[in-house]
Amino acid sequence: MLVEYTIQGEINSSVQVGDNIYFSLKTLDSGYETSSSFTYSGVVKNITKGLSSAVIAVNADNVDNIPGGTNYQNVNANDYFLFFSKDASANINRIKGYHANVTMINDSDKKAELFTVGAEIQSSSK
Repeated sequence: MLVEYTIQGEINSSVQVGDNIYFSLKTLDSGYETSSSFTYSGVVKNITKGLSSAVIAVNADNVDNIPGGTNYQNVNANDYFLFFSKDASANINRIKGYHANVTMINDSDKKAELFTVGAEIQSSSK
C-alpha cells in the first residue's frame, strides 16, 4: 500500500527513491523531545518537492505499523520523527575503481609527523 508523509520545510537532500523509511514516536525527556525505538515503514517510491513542503510516497510493507495504522491509530504528524537509511548494497562508503591518487600537503611551517594512513578499497567490476 502506498503511504504519503508530508514534510513541512526543507527535506534532506540525501533522501532518494529506494531508501528505507522509519519513524519513531516522540517522548519527552527533561523538557526535550527524544525517541529510542524505530519502526520500519517501507521503501521510498516517489518524492515530490514543493516550495515549503515535500511529500514522500512510501510503499508500506505493513500498513498496521505506520502512523494512523491499526497499531498507531492516534498518532499524528507532530507525534513522531521520520528517518531514512540507504540500501547498503548500492550505497557503500568505499572507494570503487582501479586506481586512486592521493596528495597530502602539510602547509604548516612547524615540524609534523604522519602517524598512519589507511585505505579500504573494493574493486568495482572485473
